[in-house]
Amino acid sequence: MIAGVKYEGITDIGLTFIDKDNKRQTLKADTIIPAIPLRPDNRLFQSLEGKFPEVYAIGDCNNPGVIIDAMDAGDRIAKSI
Repeated sequence: MIAGVKYEGITDIGLTFIDKDNKRQTLKADTIIPAIPLRPDNRLFQSLEGKFPEVYAIGDCNNPGVIIDAMDAGDRIAKSI
């Protein structure tokens, strides 16, 4: 984790950012998995809604969080059906 930076983008080489001294740097990497921004991704839910009698939005589709919360929501929905 690198604090106090401004991310510019992901390239074939890695992650490019501006550090706290206002210098452009590239963190070399083969694979980058973004963890931010935390915002719902409900595209799958929207594509299925109306095509099936019941579709539920849980987990990151509804509210980004941790896996245990998504599992709990899935368990609650399953028990209510």
